[in-house]
Amino acid sequence: MAGLLPARPCCQLSELLGIYFGSRARLIKRSTDGQAAYFSLLRNTVARKVVRLGRAVGHMEAKYQAVKTKKRMAIFIELALPAGLEPAFTQAAVRVVPDATCDRKAMLRGLFLGCGSVNAPSSRYHLEFVAPSESWASVIGGVAESAGAKVGVMDRGGQHVVYVKEGDGIVRLLSWMGASRAVMEFESVRVMREVSGEVNRRLNFETANIGKTVGSGLRQAAAIERLETIGKLDALPAALREMARWRSANPELNLGELARRMKLSKSAVNHRLRRLQEISDHMTAEHSPKRARRSA
Repeated sequence: MAGLLPARPCCQLSELLGIYFGSRARLIKRSTDGQAAYFSLLRNTVARKVVRLGRAVGHMEAKYQAVKTKKRMAIFIELALPAGLEPAFTQAAVRVVPDATCDRKAMLRGLFLGCGSVNAPSSRYHLEFVAPSESWASVIGGVAESAGAKVGVMDRGGQHVVYVKEGDGIVRLLSWMGASRAVMEFESVRVMREVSGEVNRRLNFETANIGKTVGSGLRQAAAIERLETIGKLDALPAALREMARWRSANPELNLGELARRMKLSKSAVNHRLRRLQEISDHMTAEHSPKRARRSA
């Protein structure tokens, strides 16, 4: 976005105003005459954009100074304003926002360069504007919503933050502001993230199903073993004995796999296994009191 220079003068001025208000720049008296817009910026690309816009809009003279500290680099720009443009830099937020769609896009782009940021989509979806005031938060939210994004506003450390947390909304805003390359990168990472999430969900689902199948098979095999221990398995009908033999040999198979190997319907296998479980529970309950009395 910093490398994009609008072709129309109205869009150039709208973007410059967006950066001015978004970065909390201010007007100062020039030593000679008139006023100058004074910017304090942290990104060199945005600073160069301010100088380019100033020259494109009104051949504005720019004074440029970079100050490096231990923590960061600060860039200060003094942009001399022509007399006719001074009122545009002193208007209230509601009056500054233009009506034309192209100008609104340019202003939102400038606001983003001045006070916006977006997270890498590999971590989470989050785009925000740290608005210079409550009125500007309302204006930014309205412009973003007109672009089709669902926005929220919150107070964070005394600052008004306009944010978007939906991937589709962030893509719409980035496209609206002209960040086509960023949209392609964002969409690429988003697709990879969504595919990875879908794979993980499927793996978790399959793992849960396997755990459920194995747990059920082991419980049924244990019930059959109890019947064999108390000598009741041989007294059961042939169909149940055959079912007991198959389940004891294959506790890891699910109902469908067991039914295919036995050449039976899934419902028949389920019925026989449930019947074996019921008989085992009943026989175990009957033998438990007898064992207790013998122990006593």
